[in-house]
Amino acid sequence: MLKRYLANIKKEFLLMSRDIHTLLVLFVMPVVFILLMSLAMQDAFSEQKSVTFNTIVYSDGQDDLAKAVIESLQNSQNFELITTDDADIKKQMEKNDILLGISIENKSTESEPKITLFLSPEVSPHIALFFHESIYKIAMQYETSKKIDQLNPWLSVEDKKELLKDKNSIQEQYIGYHDAERKKPSSVQQSVPAWLIFSMFFIIIPISNTFINEKRQETLSRLAVMNISVGELLLSKLIPYFIINTIQMIFMVLIGIYLVPLLGGEKLVVHLKDWPLLLLVSSFVSFAAISFALAISSFVKTTEQAVSLGGLLNITFAALGGVMVPVFVMPHFMQYVTNLSPMAWSLEGFLAIFLYNGDLSKTIMPIISLALFGGISLIIARYKLKREITEG
Repeated sequence: MLKRYLANIKKEFLLMSRDIHTLLVLFVMPVVFILLMSLAMQDAFSEQKSVTFNTIVYSDGQDDLAKAVIESLQNSQNFELITTDDADIKKQMEKNDILLGISIENKSTESEPKITLFLSPEVSPHIALFFHESIYKIAMQYETSKKIDQLNPWLSVEDKKELLKDKNSIQEQYIGYHDAERKKPSSVQQSVPAWLIFSMFFIIIPISNTFINEKRQETLSRLAVMNISVGELLLSKLIPYFIINTIQMIFMVLIGIYLVPLLGGEKLVVHLKDWPLLLLVSSFVSFAAISFALAISSFVKTTEQAVSLGGLLNITFAALGGVMVPVFVMPHFMQYVTNLSPMAWSLEGFLAIFLYNGDLSKTIMPIISLALFGGISLIIARYKLKREITEG
């Protein structure tokens, strides 16, 4: 019995070795996506790095409000100030490809200077709101300063600055992080598990290819004559690809730990006690991905069908499951739709390890969901193959 298992497993490794290009894709593709997305999205995820926007400023005088606005923007880490004497800000913004502009005009007929904000159509609503709120805050501080001067003319400059200083009595904390000072998840914590999961489910392509070759060569029929059960056949396919997926997981996590920070991104923090949980969650993700691949492979007849159907399902699962777009930026109703994707359960399991200090209880529901999905997929694959062998 053991010899038959070993022989079948050896056969699977032999077939895999002949499809070396697909195996390379399983490792190269997620590495490329992890590096690109971790580096490209780190500003959007990290609170420690701020995004800077070029901002052109025009003022027709040296009134106090204009000085306050210019000084505040110069001291801000979010705006790179460009002052100009040309009142035609729109033309300058279009010419120099600048997204934000502000004009402060002190007309003699008006008691207060007029502030006009200019925004490029390329500016996102979030940036537009941030820009508007920043300028509004500066204007309000200016008005408050004037009121303080009127009510307390004897107040010292230092005391007035203290009164105008931002007072933030609200603190924000995200629970469960290894680092108590961390406030929000990093891009590498999102990218590593997301694209690892995508590549694990991508294993549907090599599995389908080996299945199709075995059908063409009537290998399945010959195995049935040798009294090898469908269960043995499926198990012999599970084990080699399970090993491949485990190697993938270890490799991708090491990429996040060592290579991403080497290229300027944030390091993926993984403690020694996290590794057993990573292996546990990875095992169930691998089981679900391989079982699903076996179920689909039992239905397809050609390599073209395997590539098109497998690719379509993978991309759909990734789009719904928070791989391509993080779940927390989706609209509220879409966050419920993500529960239809096994990749969402997989990502939830991995993020529970990174974000909740390796809390096993946070991984239970994703593991149960993946186990049920994998089990049902395996039952479907067994039923279809048994019927095919019997009829063949």
